[in-house]
Amino acid sequence: HSKYFCPKCLLKKRKGGAMNPMPRPPSACDLPRTVLSEFLEQHVHKKVAQRKHELAQEKVDTQKISYDEAMKQLDCGGPVTIRQVTATDRKLEVRELMKKRYAHKNYPDEFPFRCKCIVVFQRLDGVDVILFALYVYEHGEDNPPPNKRAVYISYLDSVHFMRPRKLRTFVYHELLICYLDYARKKGFSTAHIWACPPLKGDDYIFYAKPEDQKTPKDARLRQWYIDMLVECQRRNICGKVTNMYDLYFANEKLDATAVPYLEGDYFPGEAENIIKDILEGGNKKGGSAGKKSKKKSSKSKSRGSGRSDDEGLSSMDGPKSLEEGGRDEVMVKLGETIHPMKDSFIVAYLNWSGAKADDMVVPQEIVQYRKENQTNDDADLPSRKRDSSGDTKDQSGRPVKVIDDDDEDMDCEFLNNRQAFLNLCRGNHYQFDELRRAKHTSMMVLWHLHNKDAPKFVQQCAACNREILTGTRYHCNSCPDYDLCEECYRNPNANRGSCSHTLQAVAVETENNQEGQGSGTNGLTEAQRRERQRNLQLHIQLIEHASRCDSSSCSSSNCKKMKSYLEHGRTCKLKASGGCKICKRIWTLLRIHAQKCKDAVCPIPQCMAIRERIRQLAKQQQAMDDRRRQEMNRAYRMNAAQSG
Repeated sequence: HSKYFCPKCLLKKRKGGAMNPMPRPPSACDLPRTVLSEFLEQHVHKKVAQRKHELAQEKVDTQKISYDEAMKQLDCGGPVTIRQVTATDRKLEVRELMKKRYAHKNYPDEFPFRCKCIVVFQRLDGVDVILFALYVYEHGEDNPPPNKRAVYISYLDSVHFMRPRKLRTFVYHELLICYLDYARKKGFSTAHIWACPPLKGDDYIFYAKPEDQKTPKDARLRQWYIDMLVECQRRNICGKVTNMYDLYFANEKLDATAVPYLEGDYFPGEAENIIKDILEGGNKKGGSAGKKSKKKSSKSKSRGSGRSDDEGLSSMDGPKSLEEGGRDEVMVKLGETIHPMKDSFIVAYLNWSGAKADDMVVPQEIVQYRKENQTNDDADLPSRKRDSSGDTKDQSGRPVKVIDDDDEDMDCEFLNNRQAFLNLCRGNHYQFDELRRAKHTSMMVLWHLHNKDAPKFVQQCAACNREILTGTRYHCNSCPDYDLCEECYRNPNANRGSCSHTLQAVAVETENNQEGQGSGTNGLTEAQRRERQRNLQLHIQLIEHASRCDSSSCSSSNCKKMKSYLEHGRTCKLKASGGCKICKRIWTLLRIHAQKCKDAVCPIPQCMAIRERIRQLAKQQQAMDDRRRQEMNRAYRMNAAQSG
């Protein structure tokens, strides 16, 4: 167990040279760098330096202090580090009623997109603390309309521990501005934002935020985004800024297939509910109205010669009604719903290479600002110093590898989506309500990021309730979640509870045991990284072959070996969560396969179970999105009723 020393005694020993220096724990700077994170970090560092200079000059003029003293007051916090921690391909399946209703228009069954998570750290009191996280979904050129070339600012969250506090909004705005600049240079044409604050008691990304941190109201959050987009217009990053209602619902010629279908957005859930209401004969408000709607629906069924629901979905507002000038009923009802809150659904046209002139129209004051403050569009591109091997050099001149996040997957099981990260934080009590807890949480998250194969939940001793971090733990294969630390196992007087089974010794993997995993892929050369990706794909292909192969004399030399590994996974008592290295590797391969598998019945072990777990996470996330959508509808209806 860990020993604790008085800080003053430690300082005295270190000054006297009696202690060897402790090894430096992995920091945020040691996380892998990507093209996106380098672009964002260099831009934000440059803008923060300019902003600090402006604020220091203001202090000199107003407080009559020296410039050095003013800069010292503003440098109360450490440097900001920006890292991209995930980059994975995912697919959004279109909901059933939407799919059936617009089948005659060849509406897609799914929309592929690339999910990226960006995290901001600041070094506070010598510790890297997570202050901000952002999830973005990128729908590329290969996407079918209406999602083609669209980016969605899905979730963002922050805690107010940044120093100095007055730079907090500035840094987060600059991060979003720079990301949109990056997106338009990558060929994305539109950016979509749903400005909706979380409900009371809900967390987007960070678990248990400070009590004195206020949740912004609708109007304030909308203005926060608009201020950011106005700055984008000034820098010629984006053109016209409008809203979803004016763009799609005000045009009577458009139907619901013209509206982008984005994961976690307002439209997919609300459209599905409206289609369901239409099928059931409209909203039943009870009483005579409900009876009338039932009579009407029964009459229409009798007149329709027993028409099925599927036929009703496809022909209710079919091509003929649209050609004759009729409107899509879904668009009418949904337009009526979102009209009072249309300003919350923001759409910005990005100034990419193929942008249309009509989409780049901006207010006159923006045009005047651009004339008075002419800047080069590419002035903020990061200038990377490269050596002969093509490596990027950091500020100290050391060569570092930069991953192309569009070509290479960055898989992190607990950060691939915000719900998985929330579950990790809740299960381990990783909280952000106080700075000291935010420091501990950040240190643990960094440890997990540097040791992705390590168990996400630490075992506790059933006798003394202490976490078993080193040495050996003694595990019971019969009792659920029962472990003893080495000290209690050897102590005959330790309270073992009701367990009387034989315990199995399991070595606890520490950071030193996992050397080589700690830095992830950061220390690999480009050729090694490609070879690693290739080996991973070959192993996934092999595991798919071995699971389906029934031959006892297979021509594949590795088939028999993979079958033995799969058999080991079925019979192993430790499993991946208990520290078995073979199970960990097999589990990683199975998880990567399951994320892309679409077979109704898959013979590969655990594939259906892993997919069910992914579905459950998606359901948790969808439930929260539905709650905030319903609450938003309820709030605006109440406001409309009170004003009417």
